[in-house]
Amino acid sequence: MNHWNFFCATFGCKVNQYETQALREAWTRAGGIETGDASTADVLLVNSCAITARGERDARNALVRLRREAPGALLVLTGCAARLVADFVPRRGAPRPEADLIVPPERKEELAKPAFADWLARRLDARTKGGALPESPFAGHPGPLPRMAPGERSYPALAVAGYRRTRPVLKVQEGCTHRCTYCIVPSARGGVASRDPREAVLEASRLLERHGEIMISGINLGQYGRDRPEYGDFWDLLARIDGELAPRFAGRARLRISSLEPSQLDGRGLGALKASALVAPHLHISLQHASQRILKRMGRGHYTAGAMLEAAGQLAECWPGMGLGCDVILGFPGETPADVDELCRFLEGAPVTYAHVFPYSRRPGTPAASFPDQIARQEKLARAKAVREVVRAKARAFWEQEMLRPSLKLVPDMSEEAWPAPEGLVHAVDERYAPCWLRADDLPASGQARFIEARPLRLLDCGLLAEPVRV
Repeated sequence: MNHWNFFCATFGCKVNQYETQALREAWTRAGGIETGDASTADVLLVNSCAITARGERDARNALVRLRREAPGALLVLTGCAARLVADFVPRRGAPRPEADLIVPPERKEELAKPAFADWLARRLDARTKGGALPESPFAGHPGPLPRMAPGERSYPALAVAGYRRTRPVLKVQEGCTHRCTYCIVPSARGGVASRDPREAVLEASRLLERHGEIMISGINLGQYGRDRPEYGDFWDLLARIDGELAPRFAGRARLRISSLEPSQLDGRGLGALKASALVAPHLHISLQHASQRILKRMGRGHYTAGAMLEAAGQLAECWPGMGLGCDVILGFPGETPADVDELCRFLEGAPVTYAHVFPYSRRPGTPAASFPDQIARQEKLARAKAVREVVRAKARAFWEQEMLRPSLKLVPDMSEEAWPAPEGLVHAVDERYAPCWLRADDLPASGQARFIEARPLRLLDCGLLAEPVRV
């Protein structure tokens, strides 16, 4: 069988998006044709997330739905929820989420190898002709999978040549050993593996040739290089990418960093950011809370919220008006109204321009799941809503400041998976990560995801309306 159809369902973080793209390219090279209709697929891929209970539930629901839509297809489950779904017991009468292959994250790269495509072709041929199915290359799965333990591992052999989204991901690191008390990811994805900086530079160059902006990402960028000291740390990697690519791309392309911890913004980190000619004046910080008591209970007592303020103040010297986002978790066990008030006061006084606010998700298998003083769901939602109101006001004030700028450098989202947009408008972001909107009729016909010089026109409820500057 020369050609076969595949369908991809991807959940969760930018790393998962990257890995699905790598599999998409590998399967296409092997003769696969991607379809948007799951019922026509020979292979169904569910690349799952487990960072929240909802993410895991989404993966289970996808398995049930896809099995119903394409009962004869090969259903493959991978990603962080692979181990969890294998152990899941549904309530009485509910369908059981099942997959033909459960591929743990540390073996995901095997799905991209020619051996998998060869086995798949033989399997499809056997089904067509009625012969015996060949033995799976993932013998022993599906079934309960052992938890990942920290230890030596190699960086997965996954790479991309292009990207279907406007802002591609450049994955440079895998795994995490920190073990925050609320997080299942270390036992789902395993130990640290760092990408060879030479490969990272080459892939960044390929992507920047076609895209105006790329996102450097990993599971925990702060642990880059711990398994390979000869690579240096993340700041060494950033300096190398910048040093080799800035002569070609400075002024016409830019880099973003997916997420950092306040503890990474030390003298070396700030020096690398200030020296960079490619990094956009925007950071996203994995803050999680402003209460030091709650941070310690989360297993994140190695930094303070004040460290983020201090770093932002120093960066303001070279990045005036920078974009500054953060993640925060509300309703962690033992959190009090006073802790929430402390967080709100911190956000009100900090130069934060947006925040992702999450109610705490109780994850079986993590220490926090058995902590006393669990908070009721409705109370968690109410606290998250209160913090979102503070964040909404901060974002609006930031947008008003952006309106005063004479021009913005935008990268329009021309991809198939663009943000939901008001009718006739296309989403974009400026250097500082402010959400902007352009009229579709104003965009160049080429559709290339490059910089567009634009001027702000007026504020919308969802960001800034802008128009291209005609030269």
